[in-house]
Amino acid sequence: MVTVYRPDTLEQALDKLAVGEHTLFSGGTDLMVRHSARPGITPDFKHDVVFLDAIEELQHITPIELESDLGTEAGLQSGLCQSGLCIGAGVSLHDIEINPLVPDVLRQSVANIAAPALRNRATMAGNICNASPAADSLPALYLLDAKLVLSSIHGQREMPIANFITGPGRTCLHQGEVLTHVVIPKADLPVTFYHKVGTRAANALTKLSVAGLAKVEQGKVVDWRVAFGAVGPTVVRSTVLEQKIIGQPVEMLREPLFIENILSGYSKVICPIDDQRSTAQYRHRASLNLLERWLTQLA
Repeated sequence: MVTVYRPDTLEQALDKLAVGEHTLFSGGTDLMVRHSARPGITPDFKHDVVFLDAIEELQHITPIELESDLGTEAGLQSGLCQSGLCIGAGVSLHDIEINPLVPDVLRQSVANIAAPALRNRATMAGNICNASPAADSLPALYLLDAKLVLSSIHGQREMPIANFITGPGRTCLHQGEVLTHVVIPKADLPVTFYHKVGTRAANALTKLSVAGLAKVEQGKVVDWRVAFGAVGPTVVRSTVLEQKIIGQPVEMLREPLFIENILSGYSKVICPIDDQRSTAQYRHRASLNLLERWLTQLA
């Protein structure tokens, strides 16, 4: 017999999670599908369920100008994060989509997740912890160097999102822990690129997605980033290849040989698979085409 708990505070939730195994339930949009046998049948959960949607302290998007601000908002020790934005794990995708404080590339990516009704319920924290290679929010979060706050009765730890997700459906979340906040450091990257390839324009699962950020000053690329979703076990981002573009004059992005060299490098790190949504060959070619579009957009 599965028991359901709906704590009002994070402290209550962590106390409950400290004993035994539990299923964490926030928006539940992935969990309900994963645990359903067929439509109309009650989902089959193996462990007691802890709902997180009533925890008010996880419902906020807060700018953090000082380390002490983050400590107050996220319950963190001082000194763990720089200035930026703190997004509570209970914030819905809809609220992220419409909040002007959220970086544009992240707002664009969550706006492409499923349908409005689902975005009113689903959370970005759930999208992260589900750890699907095709999760729409992940490429933007990788680009933004997002950090995750993981809490338990023993305290908090902070981890870059790139280290948290270890493979399809696999994360570094320990038993008794919960992802409580996503922290996005400040970044001056005004040029944005985002493109999702799906079967249709809306309410579609991702075949692949590409997100990019850049800054150009006085005709020179001073920062440039790109990340690919659904073309590997985890999001594909190469800071080594990014360095080949950073520092280049924008005129270089019009040179066919330079573009070819960049595409060749990314061709080796993009490793998609065949599945029911698409083929590896299509994903690979489309990823490189979108990368070329992103490069030429800056030129």
